[in-house]
Amino acid sequence: MITMEVRGILKRIAAIMAAIVICIQGQAMAYNVVDLPNSMTFAEALSIYDADDIASATICNIDGNIYKDLTRTEIRDFYYSASNLTVWRKVNPTPFRGTCINFTTTSGVQISYYFNSGIQIGTYGSDNFICYMPSAGDTSSLRYAESDFFDSDEAAYGGILRTASTSKDFLKLPQDEWAINEIKTAAAKNLVPYEFTDKYASNITREGMAVLIANFICVSQNYVSLDDYMNANGISYTLGNFYDCSGRDEAIDQLFAMGIITGRDDAIFDPDGQITRQEAAVMLVRTAEKFVFVDTKYNRNPADSNKIANWGRFSIMWCIDKGILALDDSNKIYPADPVTVQQAITVLSRLYDLVTYWEY
Repeated sequence: MITMEVRGILKRIAAIMAAIVICIQGQAMAYNVVDLPNSMTFAEALSIYDADDIASATICNIDGNIYKDLTRTEIRDFYYSASNLTVWRKVNPTPFRGTCINFTTTSGVQISYYFNSGIQIGTYGSDNFICYMPSAGDTSSLRYAESDFFDSDEAAYGGILRTASTSKDFLKLPQDEWAINEIKTAAAKNLVPYEFTDKYASNITREGMAVLIANFICVSQNYVSLDDYMNANGISYTLGNFYDCSGRDEAIDQLFAMGIITGRDDAIFDPDGQITRQEAAVMLVRTAEKFVFVDTKYNRNPADSNKIANWGRFSIMWCIDKGILALDDSNKIYPADPVTVQQAITVLSRLYDLVTYWEY
């Protein structure tokens, strides 16, 4: 019979072996500061590949301003429990809360893991941060360290409570001068998903627009996910509404259920197809209608209004009137032109201002 003590030893050996594998592979797999992967291991996000590379660690609770120095055994236990877990990239506007573990490496590098928001590797524009977060289940499995901390009588007041590194800003900016401040502004609102930052000048796809709108709804309405928003508002949806969307982002089916997007026909969505300005305007108005009163009056008329399709006329006019779409110097809107990624982010940023500042 295997005793509990033996099981504990075997578990520790397995964790050490996993850490050794990471140590061997880690340096080649470490994240690139230009193109951050969607996921990596906990060890890679820390850029620490061996527990012996950690000179010291402190566990701190930000709200209570209490801390405790971890012993070598506690450091090793936590590192070997966490090092091989997968962590996922996210943009986090409010990372500095709850309990964190501050690591200092033998080379003097300092980096923190927050139980509520993950490993914070740097800033993302003025008000957001790039973090790598374990899954909910893995986060829960690491909370033993937090529980031990609160159960201990060794916690002291007034420790050094570190926040994320601000030496690196991972927000990549567009090349077009007009778009730079627009993107900075949108990023501060958490409206610039990292995966779009190397596509600014490209025409946005129909799937990409759905992803941006889904993110817009979550951010503007303070929900973690569109699933949460839909559940809270009693909106159900089914997957597989379009046969050409297998394996595509579920935002397509979610926004279809909300009446914000439609297919090219009943069976085809055309996820890789481009979006024209008038098509985007229709999506923006349908999104706006979920949160604000959309009146039927508009005052501005573009010089090329004769080129606007009847089905897109009101939406184009409303977006122009509300300052969401802009006319060029010749007073034209070019309704049939494709929308670029940076333009899509910009108009959603303007819609965000309307939705969040709108008064009843």
